[in-house]
Amino acid sequence: MHRPASPSTFPTPPAASTTRFKASEEPIEMPGHGQQGFTLTELVIILVLVGVLAAFVAPRIDIQGFERQAFASELINALRYAQKTAIGSGCHVQATINAAADSYSLAYNGAGGSGGVCGSGSTPLPHPTRGGAFTGNGEIDAGGAVIFDAMGRTAAGLNITLASGEVIIVEPGTGYVHD
Repeated sequence: MHRPASPSTFPTPPAASTTRFKASEEPIEMPGHGQQGFTLTELVIILVLVGVLAAFVAPRIDIQGFERQAFASELINALRYAQKTAIGSGCHVQATINAAADSYSLAYNGAGGSGGVCGSGSTPLPHPTRGGAFTGNGEIDAGGAVIFDAMGRTAAGLNITLASGEVIIVEPGTGYVHD
């Protein structure tokens, strides 16, 4: 015969637990709740490494290449400014590129215009933004002089060779300036 089981013979179910771990286990890491950020030690080590790299890399950067390129651009713009000033004022403007002194200058040469507007002889052309004479310095291997007339033209062209090897050309007749 089969007897019904008594309540004491059934296994008791485990009690409902509100924790996600047993007392003998470590807590379970929930996604998105881990450690975030860097420790102070890690940040200091990174800063020291960046400082050491900067000390070795910075002296190897070729600043002279940037300076030569900037001077070439400056000289081209100065020549174009001389041409536009000659057209705007009706005065002849001379650009002198002195290779021995590694410099250039712009000046009215006294010709053109009317009523003495263009000055007498070589009157320095004022710089449009910084004032004073329009001059500049850079490494020039071969220079010369060119005069822009009231129409912006030149009687003779000019080839200017810079130390970087770049050649700036002022076209004869038209006065077009390019590299």
